[in-house]
Amino acid sequence: MTHIRHPVVNGTFYPGNKDTLVKMIASMINNVHPVKKEDKEIFGLISPHAGYVYSGPAAAHGYSLLKGKNYDTVIVLGPSHYTLMNGASTWKDGEYKTPLGSQPIDTEVTNFLLQYEHIEFNQIAHIQEHSIEVQVPFLQYVLKSEFKFVPIIVGNQQYQYTKILAETLTELIKNIPKKYLFIASTDLSHYHSDEVAKRLDKNVVDAIKNFDIEKLVEIINTGKGEACGIGPVLTLLLLAKNMNAADIDVLSLTNSGETSGDYSRVVGYMSAVLYKE
Repeated sequence: MTHIRHPVVNGTFYPGNKDTLVKMIASMINNVHPVKKEDKEIFGLISPHAGYVYSGPAAAHGYSLLKGKNYDTVIVLGPSHYTLMNGASTWKDGEYKTPLGSQPIDTEVTNFLLQYEHIEFNQIAHIQEHSIEVQVPFLQYVLKSEFKFVPIIVGNQQYQYTKILAETLTELIKNIPKKYLFIASTDLSHYHSDEVAKRLDKNVVDAIKNFDIEKLVEIINTGKGEACGIGPVLTLLLLAKNMNAADIDVLSLTNSGETSGDYSRVVGYMSAVLYKE
């Protein structure tokens, strides 16, 4: 039996109509012009996961750098908003669908990951989760060729677990060599005033920009910053460090007030790119 993951936030977080969705993504991609490092290979992105009208312009900064590039397998790490898990969950096999088409699950990779006790196939965890789904149409639009897909929902956001997960992904790269792209899905502070949000988000972004993982953990643990996808972000940073991809550029930092006009209760968004050294 193969498993098909159908879209659940099409029509809410992003347009459910294919043509409308393509036009929306194209407009956002064409409106940003981040500085590229042409001499370096992109290892991963940090990207937000709210509705496209709010976080899409920030996400477009990272995805625009991927336009026309080729990857064998894209692994997206997103936080779990609905299901409690001690570890993480991947989608076992089959396809991951959006209005732009279906991406085949890389079963060679998922079979490797499911050997580990801390990674399971928890189908329920994936069914309603938007943090991964909203990344996929961007990927389908910008990447030049067909790619296989691996979604990983990170239920355990603790630093100690992210170190375990990062080490597992390091072993994956060593044992199944392919051209991988990694995406960490996160929003930043939630429902503060614009002034407070900017202070909290700057603390998080400065730590990420400086690749100071210990400082980032401290900021989150002491409430000096917020990130709902801190587990995916820490996993990506630790993995990048293991794989000599610790060159990072923060491309965009904004919040929902910029599009909604309501600066009293905003959500923060960032986009960043990691390069191989």
